Amino acid sequence: MAAGSVDAVKTLRERTGAGVMDCKAALEASSGDLEKAIDFLRKKGVAQAAKRAGREAKEGLIVARVNGKRAALVETNCETDFVARTDDFKSLAAMALEEVLNSGERAISSEKISHRLAELSGKIGEKIVVRRAKVVESASGAFFTYIHSNNKIGVIVELAVSNLKLKDNASLQELGKNLAMQVAASNPICMARQDVPSDILEREKAIFKEEIKGKPENIAEKIIQGKLEKFFQTNCLIEQLFIKDDKLSVKQLVDQVAKSLSDTIQVKQFVRFQLGDQVSS
Repeated sequence: MAAGSVDAVKTLRERTGAGVMDCKAALEASSGDLEKAIDFLRKKGVAQAAKRAGREAKEGLIVARVNGKRAALVETNCETDFVARTDDFKSLAAMALEEVLNSGERAISSEKISHRLAELSGKIGEKIVVRRAKVVESASGAFFTYIHSNNKIGVIVELAVSNLKLKDNASLQELGKNLAMQVAASNPICMARQDVPSDILEREKAIFKEEIKGKPENIAEKIIQGKLEKFFQTNCLIEQLFIKDDKLSVKQLVDQVAKSLSDTIQVKQFVRFQLGDQVSS
């Protein structure tokens, strides 16, 4: 095929998704060699992506999936919500999720992902990054995922039961789904009060003491204790009120389902990603 022929441009576009003018330029630069033209576009995409490195990518989406004894969350970012809704971007997020499930969290920095990021960034013209990933594994637990309707919040919850035959039980499945939704909606900072980081707890106590400054010590202590109880109820998952029935705590809900199954259920862990959250180092 001639370097600038319609068929050559069409073939290159189908292979790379690049624009017509970019395809023509790549074919001319590579004397009509299709594979060299693809390499040309990849290199151009990498160069363009480097130029965009300083730009902010605050939009995007979060994806999650369970695969046997593994579950994963991946956050992929772009610059605009419009791009986040495109099939190309969704395919990239799905590809990153598959790679993470197969190869672990470091897969987001793999050569395969990096090449695809450069290609898509060159095609779309935005900074695109796979920002973070989390994989959880368990031989005995049951994983449940939830993605909020806007694709900007994703959750994994792990439940442990004594009888592994119950992992597919409808009641346990419903409980897992409800708890994943609970984590998405209420954003707990930890599982139970004993898990609250000491620095956070001390900061809250200092704020409470400042709020009641001047009150008698015996009254102040009771007020602080009451405020702490409220803090635990708001921020510790098993102490939160169930979002679908505020007459129940999450712990009471879990105990109810466990009793109905004649088994024990433990909420082992949860992971929550929200688009743009600060990532701890």
